[in-house]
Parts: sequence; structure tokens; C-alpha cells
Amino acid sequence: MPSTTRSTFFTYPTKFGPVTIAADGTAVTAVSFGEQNLPGDRQPTALTTEAANQIMAYLAGQRSAFTVPMRPEGSAFQQEVWKAAANIPYGHTTTARALAETLGRPGSFRSVGAALRACPTPLLVPTHRIVTATGKPTNDINAALLKLEQQPLAK
Repeated sequence: MPSTTRSTFFTYPTKFGPVTIAADGTAVTAVSFGEQNLPGDRQPTALTTEAANQIMAYLAGQRSAFTVPMRPEGSAFQQEVWKAAANIPYGHTTTARALAETLGRPGSFRSVGAALRACPTPLLVPTHRIVTATGKPTNDINAALLKLEQQPLAK
């Protein structure tokens, strides 16, 4: 159920460049690479700041998972895909075809790929762990994130 709290967003600097995080007062609703204008008030909150701190720890190789509450909006199918993607372990990859098979929908790999691209909370939902059929990351940011995940976690 959506929160009645006003939506907020704020952009935080990271070693991968700015990351804009939106929240509805109870959960993170969007994560965007770059400086973005999202719906709501531009102001940091405890929730967006906690999400930013977790993201910065992840990017520093000090964290492998996120614990901030999140509520990405999407269709039932998209939610199913994002939940499956969230179960891909840190440092591992799979393909949209394999993820579709995991979901019991082997013919829907193109729809799975579209759902992953539509995810409003990439990084928190590790959509970067989905690679092409030849094992290549789908873009430069995903390649950098996967390279990061191949390093041992810092203490």
C-alpha cells in the first residue's frame, strides 16, 4: 500500500558519480544514476540518506546487500522478475533467459529483459547481475558494478 507521506528525492555524490534516491517516507521508490528531478520535494531524509550510505558502502566494497526498505512500482510480472533478480547472489550473474526459466516462463526472456530495464530501483535490486547471452554486461555501469563484485569485500 502506498504511503501517504510526501515523496522526496535527493542526489548524493558517489565514486560512480551522482546517484538520485527517491522515497515515499517509508520505503525507497527509485534509484537513478546521475542528477535527476524526480516527483516530490528535493530534500534529503533519514531514509534517502541511509540508502545513500548503504550504496556508498557497497561501492566501497564494504557491503554486499541492502537492508533499506524499498517499494519499486511496477506490474505484477515486473515485481516477480525483480524479486527473482534480488535472489541472485553477490558476485554471480545470470541471463534473462535463465531468469525466465527460473520463473517457469522460458519463452518470456524478452519480457524479463524489459522488466529488468524498467526497474526503478537498480542497484538495490541487482539488475546489473543479468548479463547478455554471451556473458557480457549490458552497459558500462553494470560492467563496473560486476567488476566491483569480483573483488573481496573490504573489512
